[in-house]
Amino acid sequence: MNENELNDLILDTWSDFEELKVNPKSAEVLIPTSMPLLWFGDLPAYEKSDLKILTVSKNASYAEFGENQRFEKLLTELSSVNLKTYKSNLNRYFEYKPSSWFNQLAKFLPIFDAAYKKSENQINRVLHIDLFTPIPTEPVWPSLTKSQQAQFVMKFPQIMQILNPDILLTSLSVSNLKILLNNAGTEIEEIFDKEETGKAAKYVRAYRVDKKLIVINGRNFQGTYFGGMTDQFVRKCLTEIKGMV
Repeated sequence: MNENELNDLILDTWSDFEELKVNPKSAEVLIPTSMPLLWFGDLPAYEKSDLKILTVSKNASYAEFGENQRFEKLLTELSSVNLKTYKSNLNRYFEYKPSSWFNQLAKFLPIFDAAYKKSENQINRVLHIDLFTPIPTEPVWPSLTKSQQAQFVMKFPQIMQILNPDILLTSLSVSNLKILLNNAGTEIEEIFDKEETGKAAKYVRAYRVDKKLIVINGRNFQGTYFGGMTDQFVRKCLTEIKGMV
């Protein structure tokens, strides 16, 4: 991993954040006491993993800066960006009361010998990133107007280049998945497509991008990633896809 490129991306994202706070179209949906969250999880452990896995959603939730107050001390201390402090806080995300939102994805990670946090049984550490923006909004991305969304600069291609994952695990609509794939590479090949018997439009699909990266997408059901399908079906699909890595 290129540390200088990562530092530049952090500073660039913070600069975007400061500009958004004074733009009337975007300021109304920002969390005043928040910050960009470029990744969630232990980056040094991810770097040492045999299989590098990222989970992907649309943008960070405003709930990260609500009752949890996870970043309260950091935000109080940061009058400007302190790279060391910022990275340390993101790296420790899953060590203390991570959002329950991650539970749905976390239960499937052991299939890849992976986990969000340190585990005696899993050798690969997973990170989470966001597709459209690492900046939390209220409401979250799908409920923003098109003009509000247009104010945010996507950082997904840059963080992908830095993290260089082997697998992306996500649960997006067809249109959003297309955006992800187009920003992940140029050569896209569908390598897996199965629907659960008796459950129309409940599927798991996988794509190989630029002959290396595997993108796995499961149907999003009422906001639940890989929702509406049995865990048994999802696990079977992911196990088959693992054999293609």
